[in-house]
Formats: sequence, C-alpha cells, structure tokens
Amino acid sequence: MKRKEAVLLCLVFLIAFSLRFYDLSYPAFRWADENGHVPAATNYWDNGQAEPDNWEHPPLRHVILYGFLRLFGDNPYGWRLRNVLFGALAALLTFLFARQISGSRKTALLAGLLLATDPLHVVLSRYTFEEIYGGAFFLAAIVLHLVHNRRSSLLILSALLMGCALATKWYYVPCWLLIYALTLRENDNYRNFRTSLFITSTYILIPLSVFILSYYPWFGRGFSFTEFIEFITNAYYSLQNMTPEHYSPELFFLRHISAAEWFVRPIMVGQGTYLDTTHGEFILYANSLPVWILTFPALIGMAIMAVREKEFPLALPALYFCASYLLFLFVKRPAFIYSAVFLLPFAFTAIAHGITQFADRYGVRLYYAALAVILAWNMYLYPLVTAKQVPVAPYQYLLNNADINIH
Repeated sequence: MKRKEAVLLCLVFLIAFSLRFYDLSYPAFRWADENGHVPAATNYWDNGQAEPDNWEHPPLRHVILYGFLRLFGDNPYGWRLRNVLFGALAALLTFLFARQISGSRKTALLAGLLLATDPLHVVLSRYTFEEIYGGAFFLAAIVLHLVHNRRSSLLILSALLMGCALATKWYYVPCWLLIYALTLRENDNYRNFRTSLFITSTYILIPLSVFILSYYPWFGRGFSFTEFIEFITNAYYSLQNMTPEHYSPELFFLRHISAAEWFVRPIMVGQGTYLDTTHGEFILYANSLPVWILTFPALIGMAIMAVREKEFPLALPALYFCASYLLFLFVKRPAFIYSAVFLLPFAFTAIAHGITQFADRYGVRLYYAALAVILAWNMYLYPLVTAKQVPVAPYQYLLNNADINIH
C-alpha cells in the first residue's frame, strides 16, 4: 500500500471514529435497546440465557458486549465503544472494498467518506445496534475474500469473520452462500475435487463452527445438539412469524416497515425533546435520501459497465446488494430502516464509482463538488441524530415531516 493511500485510509477512519465517539457519554443512562442488551450480555455469559433481550437472534453480540463491559465498565463507554470502533472500521473497510472493486483511489475515498458520515450509520454506531459490528464482520470477510488470491490463510480468516457475522444476524446467509459459489467458480475450482473439498470445508464448515461455538454458554446449561437444532428451528420460525402487533405500538420504527421504501422514500423516525420554543434535542434514524436515492441507478450502471467491459468485479456490488436486499423485500416480518446499514458499503461504492466516472469525463471539479455537497448534507443532519441541542428553525421542514415521539 502506498503512503498516500495509507494516509487516506487513516483520514477516513479518524473522521468516522470522531463523529461516533464525540460526546458518547450522552445520554448518561441506558437508552432504548441498551436496556435489554447490556444486562443480557452479563446474563448470557454467566448463565447462558439471553433474557431480557430477544432469544431468537444469534448470541455472539452478548459475548462481545460482555468483553467491552469488562474492559470499560458498566457505563456509557462500556456500552457503546464496541459500536464506535466497529462503525469506524466499517468506513475503512468500505474504502478497501471500493478500492479493490474499482481500482480507483478517488472512488474508494468517496465511498469511505459516504459511510463515515452517513447519518443512519453514525447514530447506530453510537448505541448497541448489532447491525454495526455484524456488518463490519461481514464486510471484512468480503474484503479478505476479494484479496485472498489463492492464499489459504486469507480465505480461512475470511471464513472466520463470516462466521462471526452469521453468529450476530441471520440475514448474512444469502451472501455467505454467494461467496462460497463464487469461490468455487474462480479458476474453475469446482473441477478439482481436492480444491473443492478445501473450499467447502473452509467456507461452509468454519462459519458454521463459529456460529455453533457462540452458543457455548447455552450448551453449558446442559442442552444437547439435538435440542440445539430444535432451538434454532424455533428461533427461525419465531422470527418469520413476527408481525407489527408483536412490537410496542410506541416503537417509532413501526412507521416504516417495508424495505421497498429504504432507497426511494424519505424516512426519518425517532424521538426528541423541545427544550424551549426555539431549541430541541433529537435522536433520529434517517435515510439520507439525496444520497441513497442514487443507489439503484448507480448499481444498474455499474452492472452494465461490468458486462460491457467484461470486468466481473464491477458487478460484485450489485450482486452482494441484491443477494441481501431481496431477502428483506420478501420476508414476512417488518423490515425496519436500521437493517439497511449493512447494504450501504455496496450502495456507496456504486454511487462513488458513478460520480468518479462522470467527473473523469466532464471534469475533476465535479468530483470535488459532489464530495463537498454530500458531506455538507450529511454533516447538516449530524446534530439531529446525535442528541445535540439544535436550533429548530434550520430543521423545521424536516422535523415537520418526520415521525417523532416528542417527550
């Protein structure tokens, strides 16, 4: 890696980390899902039980959070630093993913900064949402798969990280199987029995082993493997049968429950307080629509370019995006906006690639103009998602059209 590229990587990481870490101790009390996640981490480690959190989701999240609680204490830093760190790493990994796919440093920088400053990714990185570190594991596995170049050690590490993603959330399964198929396709690996056996044992058995090992405290309660299979089956059907009625009617995420809205309609939900007639404090979850709405055109354009130029890597953002997004379109349970964040590296890579291609044709100033406008918009939204005291007037239109629980 060249020195200039290393500097850009550090810049992306520092910007992402700073935006997520600033004033992290506010609020000083456990907020929203932290009320379930924090006690569940200790309960799972000590007793093998997920209560008071949901039992259906894989339990690696409890193990990781317990480690941070032991390192930093039962305080806002112990609760939240895990997500701050993995959120910043996700921006760095987005840079690496875009660089590997496009071969362009400018595309990589823009994609990394888009994720570093994205309002939804920032707010989820400041609390205990599992989409952040699960998404970072997932993206790290993909990046290592892209660069493994037949090095077995990197493929094994990629499989381990994919296992960590699967042990956090189930919806990484389609891309996991896609990567396995792509690995068999590389250099006609499927034609060689020994190579196929190695790939299968690596990219199937290792992730499954990590998934099962995350249940070690649960097995410690005396359950058998047969009971484990029954438990996983029950968890799957429980998740599939969830409807809006299963949630508290006060849950603001229920205002938008379809993944079809994520990239085409403005979504802004959350809660806040008006401190007086002119100022307020808000924690909002929003898609940055002026950026996100470019997702489908950019992915389609990149896929068309991949076909025309016979450059298969250019099609990967669209393949990874579709393999994951289609799951949310057809799932029965509500699809809340926070589940979109692990799709953003693929979306932002395509958007950054499109902007870079356009600027290369019509002038490099367009690249820097787009970069400045997008970052300015994201930073304009930053106070609204991080509980900063803000004057209401500059945000009045957004607040009037948001679904906000006012306290």
